[in-house]
Amino acid sequence: MIKIGMILGGRYEILKKIGIGGMSDVYKVKDLKLNRLGAVKILKQEFSINADFVSKFRTEAQVAAGIMHSNIIDVYDAGEEGGFYYIVMELVEGLTLKNYIERKGRLYVKEAVSIAVQVSMGLEAAHNNHIIHQDIKPQNIIISKGGTVKIMDFGIAKMVTGNMITSNVMGSVYYISPEQASGGRSDERSDIYSLGVMFFEMLTGRVPFNGDITVDIAIKHIREKIPSPRKEVPEIPVSVEQIICKCCQKSPNRRYQSMQELIMDLKQSLVSLDEDFVK
Repeated sequence: MIKIGMILGGRYEILKKIGIGGMSDVYKVKDLKLNRLGAVKILKQEFSINADFVSKFRTEAQVAAGIMHSNIIDVYDAGEEGGFYYIVMELVEGLTLKNYIERKGRLYVKEAVSIAVQVSMGLEAAHNNHIIHQDIKPQNIIISKGGTVKIMDFGIAKMVTGNMITSNVMGSVYYISPEQASGGRSDERSDIYSLGVMFFEMLTGRVPFNGDITVDIAIKHIREKIPSPRKEVPEIPVSVEQIICKCCQKSPNRRYQSMQELIMDLKQSLVSLDEDFVK
């Protein structure tokens, strides 16, 4: 059992619990060696006896540690002590994007675009390192008190082999790409789809597809066209709606083909809100 004051790895003093997840808990810690604060994610004990969960947890540390970018949570260290598997990370004081949307209802257009740009820049860095996140959702985005947006939780991220991957791991169903939902191949454009869904939610306050059971929602992602954001919120600019719809095309070939392309259009939308420039 994790206790306040406990020291992991001979250097990380547990100060307080700051987050609770399905598989892990997060604690604020003090690095006694470097005299700095951090966050430690600790795999829950019921999962520590499962080799698959331990492997997933270690993958998160290895993948995230390989990407250095201001819009991705830094990973400092990882280890195991007394049956506890842990990852030491940068401490970011702030709110998850999910909490922020719930608090505000929906975001102003320029604010949502700014967040989308920062997430896109972080994902571009990951993709340049041949890493696909596969679980982009508001719960995995944190906004610092200073307004910096950071991506976290690379737990189901995969290294790209031959520019494509096949995975039996599904991200959260509300944000899942059609190819992931159908058990097909996913690539960088799968992250673009999930980002488009998240962008829709930021501007409308709801996800585009809902349902009583997971399978129903997954089928909607596979078969149904994304609703018009402007029908939900008429003041959303034409260009922004077009960006969302392009991100959320069913065929990956009809989406943005790279984060760089998406970033260019997002930035253009800030200066040409009602222009029809999306190709």
